[in-house]
Amino acid sequence: MHADRDAYVAGGNIIIDYAGVPAFAVQEFVVPAPAGLAELTRARQQPSVLLTAQRQTIVFTGRKAEMTELQQWQDGPAARSVWAWHAPGGQGKTRLGQQLGRESAAAGWRVGVATHQDAAPGDADTKPLAKPWRWLPAGRRPLLLLVDYAERWPLHDLLRLLADCRTRAPKVRVLLLARSVDWWPTVAAELGRLGFTTGGDAGPQPLPALADDVPGRRRLFETACQRFAQIYQPDMPAQGWPRQWHPPGDLDDDNVYGITLGVHMAALATVDAYTRQTTPPRSAGDVSRYLLDRERSYWARLHGTAPDTVRAAARTVLLACLTGPQPPDDGIRLLELTGLAARPAAQKLLDAHDRCYPPASTSTVLEPMYPDRLAEDFIALSLPASPAGQQLTRSGHTDSWAATTLVTLHRNPDDTIACTPGPLTARTPGQQPPGHTSRILIFLAAAASRNPHVKGWLHTLLTTDPALAVHAGGVALTAIVTHTSPALAETIYQLLPERSLNLDPAAALLAQHLLDHTGNSPEQRARHSSNLSIRLANTGRREQALAPAEEATRIYRRLAEANPDAHLPNLASSLNNLGNRLSELGRRKQALAPAEEATRIYRRLAEANPDAYLPDLAASLNNLGVRLSELGRRQQALAPAEEAVAIRRRLAEANPDAYLPNLAMSLNNLGNRLSELGRRQQALAPAEEAVAIWRRLAEANPDAYLPNLAASLNNLGTFLSELGRRQQALAPVEEATRIYRRLAEANPDAYLPDLAASLNNLGVRLSELGRRQQALAPAEEATRIYRRLAEANPDAHLPNLAMSLNNLGIRLSELGRRQQALAPAEEAVAIRRRLAEANPDAYLPNLAASLNNLGVRLSELGRRQQALAPAEEATRIYRRLAEANPDAHLPNLAMSLLAYGSVCVNVKTNFAEALEKVTEAIGLYGALAGQWPEVFAGLLFAAYRTLADILDGLGRAEEAAELRRQLDQATGGKSVAG
Repeated sequence: MHADRDAYVAGGNIIIDYAGVPAFAVQEFVVPAPAGLAELTRARQQPSVLLTAQRQTIVFTGRKAEMTELQQWQDGPAARSVWAWHAPGGQGKTRLGQQLGRESAAAGWRVGVATHQDAAPGDADTKPLAKPWRWLPAGRRPLLLLVDYAERWPLHDLLRLLADCRTRAPKVRVLLLARSVDWWPTVAAELGRLGFTTGGDAGPQPLPALADDVPGRRRLFETACQRFAQIYQPDMPAQGWPRQWHPPGDLDDDNVYGITLGVHMAALATVDAYTRQTTPPRSAGDVSRYLLDRERSYWARLHGTAPDTVRAAARTVLLACLTGPQPPDDGIRLLELTGLAARPAAQKLLDAHDRCYPPASTSTVLEPMYPDRLAEDFIALSLPASPAGQQLTRSGHTDSWAATTLVTLHRNPDDTIACTPGPLTARTPGQQPPGHTSRILIFLAAAASRNPHVKGWLHTLLTTDPALAVHAGGVALTAIVTHTSPALAETIYQLLPERSLNLDPAAALLAQHLLDHTGNSPEQRARHSSNLSIRLANTGRREQALAPAEEATRIYRRLAEANPDAHLPNLASSLNNLGNRLSELGRRKQALAPAEEATRIYRRLAEANPDAYLPDLAASLNNLGVRLSELGRRQQALAPAEEAVAIRRRLAEANPDAYLPNLAMSLNNLGNRLSELGRRQQALAPAEEAVAIWRRLAEANPDAYLPNLAASLNNLGTFLSELGRRQQALAPVEEATRIYRRLAEANPDAYLPDLAASLNNLGVRLSELGRRQQALAPAEEATRIYRRLAEANPDAHLPNLAMSLNNLGIRLSELGRRQQALAPAEEAVAIRRRLAEANPDAYLPNLAASLNNLGVRLSELGRRQQALAPAEEATRIYRRLAEANPDAHLPNLAMSLLAYGSVCVNVKTNFAEALEKVTEAIGLYGALAGQWPEVFAGLLFAAYRTLADILDGLGRAEEAAELRRQLDQATGGKSVAG
């Protein structure tokens, strides 16, 4: 069973730097002029050229309603807005974007085209990246940015593009064009943070067919035929053109005539056949075959009619369709690898291919055939009907070489077929597959949606090496999920890492696919439900993750009651998962019971079989400690944290590869538990050991372990700060923030809370070093993120919002912006009061801290009587807490007593009571400074200076002056940080 990782909680005040060079560029949109009739007439021997969007063979027509919607969106008041439009390939998305770009440029907009090296839209008017990074310079005109093939962009690059374009113009519109919208929820969740609104009704806009009924399709078909007849005019037969053109097949066929490109392909095939006085396609399904036959004739016309020459040309075209554009040396290598040709013949073959399909860049070869739909159909026609019938000819394009490039087949003595990866997909064991593997899987999946036999080849390919689906990346894995059998999907799922920025969304889709195809087995349903819950949580979809976790627990409970020996371990695992899911949603009281039950079960199992269940017991103890800490039961939380570390240390000594990550996790949590109890010096060692382990692991596997390293660095920074080592504390927090920013760009649902926490920490660390102006920006950003998160899920994020508001008020006050500092301080108190009423153990310390801050903020504004009440209440709370746990709360009590004295000085009242409280604070700080001078010496001096101010207020000026003289003498006249 796929068990959930145990809980991990960063300590302290728990927070976009764009590291690395992005793999996309933004170029100026060049208004594409439609190809002239003479140019199109010259190209009539090559159907693919006439079908590309760039040539605009068919005049842009219709779409009045869509263009009106887009123009209204552009003219709207929002400064920045994004709108996603989606439709199947060939529906006219690229043409729509071109038309919008054309009209926008005429209206004075600046229009840009974003191109990604992994999403190269071949039939649009764009070119591959000449440089890995290029952006239009900023300007004053409004900016329209067109992004084609958005579904093929890695999410972190798409989000980075949006972040980058915010400052390029005073008004920004980004039009995302895509075939599918599985990626949209992740982008939409991040738009608010990036300052974007969404177009339409906030959801993706489907682009409808130009005609959705038979009469409309008939008109569309006739118009296209008339246009192609103009192009073919020199070849017009003696009897002239017919009065009415007859479409292949039935116009009710949505697979062909529901797509604009399908109508154009049918019209082109019809006119071409009529011109040549040959049999036109009889059905819609024959259209692609007919056009590809004509394409093949063009290869023969260009390169020679010898069968070997045409075959070599066809195989080179197929290779280009499968791999996409390549650098010249790689192109030659691919020809050699697949047995097509060796040097110098390989270079001649590439040169011939370039004449047929000129590359968009002089730095590439093997330009594919466009549009993509024609390339996909060519792949399908080239592949034999099945592995077993590989030598059977299905069409003039069928070629056994096409199959053997993907899968090498061997016939066994018993006449069965054995498969191994072919030269295009083979990889050395333990190594990554070739870079073009992702494109191969994406195009095979697209072809399989219209050609069932391709699904068999895709299945065969992945069966030979299921890891290809994982190594090819998230976009490819998403594309192939629906084409996998339950058995193959299960095999691929087992190869997935626990966490991966790239793969997490696809992993959730695969888990859902497995659950949807679960049979009648309750055990399988429970297992797949549990896995789905974990994968959804990994992508940040925590609300959705709860239901499958609850279902898995219900099923396993029934199974364990009937057969405890077989299913108690599964029940314990599902309980752990359920506790984690409830905690993530802020339902902390409910999360404790499943964590306690899981620990009890694993303890019994480990007593009976320690080799099998000690690792699970340690994970459950780790979770239990976190759950208890979240409820404020910090003393109780220490024991399970210590026991978890002890178990995992023994396990890691015996098997470091398997258990070092678990040990690092438990060390982090132990550091947090010790810090919460005031045992700060003891907390530092486990934190440092955890960082050292995570750093080694992240260097070897950043996808899996960078989040853990960032959390651990945050903890280390906090613990160093608590020990007064403030300069040392800054570097780990800065590093943590950089890591979390990159993680949040790639997966905002999962990592925005962590980024906000790290930003909060960064603001605190900068302030401690006196860099107050720099400290404000991260505090403000953290508050914005937490406010948005809390609006969506208050149970989970209100405590963090309150913490962030508290820090923001302090940062504003430090800069002298005292009136602005009051509102966040008041809001923080209001939130924490409600939380403390519901759960005093967990939130009373936080309420006291916010009350202290509120008193200081009010006193700074001269609101005397109002300032005293929160300061007095904070002191009362801290006194009760310190009586119960002096190690943890005596420093807070001292701070509260000193804050009360400061308020009294500021508002010039209650000096006698202030003298009593600050004297008590001096006593506490004196004892604490004896133990930790780096932390508390500065606060002790601050308390003495406040005492001097109080003595002045009491009319004891000589005593005050003598005290200040002694303080100046002790410090050499220099101020001491407090």
